[in-house]
Amino acid sequence: MPDKYFEIGDTAILVHHRGVTTLPGCPPLLTDGQAVLFLHDAGANGNSFSVVMDHLEGSHSPISLDFPGHGRSGSLDSLTSISAFAEYAESLILSWDAGALLVVGEGLGAAVGLELSRRSHLDISGLICVGAVGVAVKLGDEIAELESITAGKARRNFDTSGYGPEPDESVLKEAFSQWVKTDPRATLGARKAQHKWNESIDLEGVSTPTVVVIGEHASSTSREASLQLAQSLPNATVETLAAAGNHGPIEQPKAFASLINRTVEEVGHSS
Repeated sequence: MPDKYFEIGDTAILVHHRGVTTLPGCPPLLTDGQAVLFLHDAGANGNSFSVVMDHLEGSHSPISLDFPGHGRSGSLDSLTSISAFAEYAESLILSWDAGALLVVGEGLGAAVGLELSRRSHLDISGLICVGAVGVAVKLGDEIAELESITAGKARRNFDTSGYGPEPDESVLKEAFSQWVKTDPRATLGARKAQHKWNESIDLEGVSTPTVVVIGEHASSTSREASLQLAQSLPNATVETLAAAGNHGPIEQPKAFASLINRTVEEVGHSS
């Protein structure tokens, strides 16, 4: 798939897109259907949505990016606040004349999407939040484990929990291949930023049409946090993603792409 780098400040940011390639330094063409911006979770990267983007190609214009410190973008360290993540996305997109965006965020990416909506610097027609999302998500245990790993006191192990029952081996292999690309120090910094944002953010002013996606087999804590998020937003609906756990885009990419297509139609009809 086409990838290209853009400089944001002194950091090289890798952007993944579909469709024809463009000259170096030029933005990808976002002329097919709806421009869809994917924002990944802490410790992941833009390729976490690769198969979903494949399903959208031709009908829409999907793009994703690797946040600083993640995947193949520059910097060994993560950004330290959700507002800084949002600023990087804004710096990238504002110069592209992208028009209205549908933003899809997973985990930390959902927090960034909500922050983008709250800041209102980009034209966001709709927002889809998936994974362990919402201010009620408890991150303390994960942060403590990452602190032990980065201090050399614990081994780094790929977490196979949070998937639907008996996940296909290819799903776990793909998830592992993306997970291993990011240093745990960056994951720790990103989770700390998310935790700080969860503790302080007020979402009362976020009126963007939002779909909160909950996997059929999501953990009870993730489900509860997602429902609380939906209830806290004035213009939110809840969708169930069949046969998925907490990692819907990589577990059920075709069904998730279909959900995006429906959301594009509904947002268009309501605008």
